[in-house]
Amino acid sequence: MTGFRPWSRRGAAGAVRPAAARHVPILQPVLEVDPLDGFTLWPVAEVGPWLALSGALTAAEVGTAVARIAAYHHVDDRTVWPEDDDPLTAVLPVAAAGPEPGALVVPGGLRLTDPGTGARVDPGCCSGLEDWRAWYEIPSGASPDQGHDPDPWVEHRRDGTIRVWADEERGAHVDVRVDELMRLVDGVSADLAGFLRVLRTWADGVVPAAADGLVESLDRHLQVSEPGARAATP
Repeated sequence: MTGFRPWSRRGAAGAVRPAAARHVPILQPVLEVDPLDGFTLWPVAEVGPWLALSGALTAAEVGTAVARIAAYHHVDDRTVWPEDDDPLTAVLPVAAAGPEPGALVVPGGLRLTDPGTGARVDPGCCSGLEDWRAWYEIPSGASPDQGHDPDPWVEHRRDGTIRVWADEERGAHVDVRVDELMRLVDGVSADLAGFLRVLRTWADGVVPAAADGLVESLDRHLQVSEPGARAATP
């Protein structure tokens, strides 16, 4: 009589069962969206609290993004617009923002999600998407400012991986290899380039007089096609 062998990870034919497939994290540029009560200047979509920016946005979703960024740059950060406003007036603070850093803030940042565990790290309060390229400095030991309340931060682990915490060292976190993370950040560059393409189409139809300025301003401040910056991997 042969000795008993526990089933373990081997099948009936003695072959080792394949390990569960590893889920690659997802990194997205996201815009923080507040309710746009009574907004009638152009069609907007009901989304939030985050809107992932990419070339896949509908026209109404682009309209939501522009409305949110425009509201942030009006004196009262309004979500209800006066009846005498018009689309051109609404977007001018964005289109005419100066070239200096900080002249245009895009509330949001990068959102990291592990589809295997469901863990997600959202940007914290006062985080700006315009600072997304700071993630390229992570391999050198940096922890980009991702806002506060909660307080997401980057931990450099001894095994060479990166652990991104949702709130200091509490709760959800996502682990990712450094080389993998850099590919994901390259994907953010591609997503933002796609967003600028659909923004251009939207602006040509809604605010043609400000289309050039609107796209150029967001391109410059989001550092999408910044001269000398690391480009997206083909």
